[in-house]
Amino acid sequence: MRALILAGGYGTRMQGILGDKPKALADIQGETVIDRLLRVIQPQVSEISLISNARYFSAFQDWQRLASIKVSLFQNESTHPGDRLGALGDLQRLLSLLGTDEPALVLASDTLLTGSLAGMFEQFGTSSATQLAIRHNPDRQDQKRRGVVRLSKDNFVKEFVEKPVQPATDIAACPIYLMTAAALQGLSSYLLAGGARDAPGSYFSVLCQQQPVQGWWVSNLLFDVGNPDSYQAAQAAAEVSSDRVADSPLAHRGPADEPSV
Repeated sequence: MRALILAGGYGTRMQGILGDKPKALADIQGETVIDRLLRVIQPQVSEISLISNARYFSAFQDWQRLASIKVSLFQNESTHPGDRLGALGDLQRLLSLLGTDEPALVLASDTLLTGSLAGMFEQFGTSSATQLAIRHNPDRQDQKRRGVVRLSKDNFVKEFVEKPVQPATDIAACPIYLMTAAALQGLSSYLLAGGARDAPGSYFSVLCQQQPVQGWWVSNLLFDVGNPDSYQAAQAAAEVSSDRVADSPLAHRGPADEPSV
């Protein structure tokens, strides 16, 4: 199975810290976010592709020359935030180049996680349904910034609402998606019909009404390094030690399902 990493955004909220540098290459205790992410996903996938914007493409090429894990790089021809394709537009660009004849693991490049995704792949193997990473989020105000999920008794997604005014549950979506070939193939029709191109959750709100989507509970730590607060929290957690971090209260500060790539 292949992994598709979305890194086409500009990280405007992080430019005060990183300057003109992609979030995926931000340093976390001496190691980039993307290198940490690759270590987690490598055992489950056979190939990894990453799509960047044109402005940051050379930075990823420089990184790739020293990377210990092979990654195929692509760029989306965007040169500034005003002409970016959005996360779903970037995913569709990758799919047009690589094909949609097999399932794929889809992730945001600024997602920092510990532990393993083996359980997600095991659940996929059992149900053959698209898998959506989910977690409990007790902060009701914070839920208004996220993709909020309602589940059936067997953990299939009955409803997905992006950034609801009144969250129906405390279950938040995370930007980790294990998608069937059928789910990937459906993205083209969704975009042609005028679907929102930014947050992947916008597509999942439609997809869960058309195809089975199963929730997979995240038991490890997740951070989105898309803003200064979460970046500092990730730095602090990494400093404590990767082995102890899953028990930290910071584990509740996972990524919003929003256009942060």
